[in-house]
Amino acid sequence: MEGNSGGGGGADRGGGGGERGGNDVELVCKTLQVEHKLFYFDLKENPRGRYLKISEKTSATRSTIIVPSSGISWFLDLFNYYVNSDDHDLFSKELQLDTKVFYFDIGENRRGRFLKLEKGIEEEELFGITGPGE
Repeated sequence: MEGNSGGGGGADRGGGGGERGGNDVELVCKTLQVEHKLFYFDLKENPRGRYLKISEKTSATRSTIIVPSSGISWFLDLFNYYVNSDDHDLFSKELQLDTKVFYFDIGENRRGRFLKLEKGIEEEELFGITGPGE
């Protein structure tokens, strides 16, 4: 597992995700490599406020979840619940923030255990980020 940080310089990660017009300022950027996947954690700010952008990039795909500042501490608490637990009977949880719902699901396959994060907006289709093992 490798990680690094820096401010700015997100051009090599591609656009899209939460950027909505060039007014977004990167406050903190962290990169984490786990197996063949890259995870980007970017704390950003725009005229509407701060938010955490979490992206997963593999050789073929890229998924992004945007967490509003009002829910970052709740989101991190749930994330830590899964990461720090040795309990094999963990169950799915969801976190509602404004119009967004974040789904946390634990799974296991031949490569090991993984945490799957998905985001839904009211009745829209889900997309997600999966951790190591999937």
